[in-house]
Amino acid sequence: MRAFFNAFPIWNAVRTELSWTHYRIISRIDNTEHRIQYIEHSIEGNWNTRTLQRNIDSQYLGRLLKFSDAENK
Repeated sequence: MRAFFNAFPIWNAVRTELSWTHYRIISRIDNTEHRIQYIEHSIEGNWNTRTLQRNIDSQYLGRLLKFSDAENK
């Protein structure tokens, strides 16, 4: 609960498309920018909590950024 409150101090701003479990997982991410991106990707991709956890563990955003950088060169 503490991690959730620290990550999302304005609880009215949380998106209703995600479950408590999604937010519990996302609240453990230290980087605010990454947290927001994982929220957006979870909603757009309709990720369940297992997919979200797997993508966080495999550093999905890092791989996505590397791929985007490679395309732009």
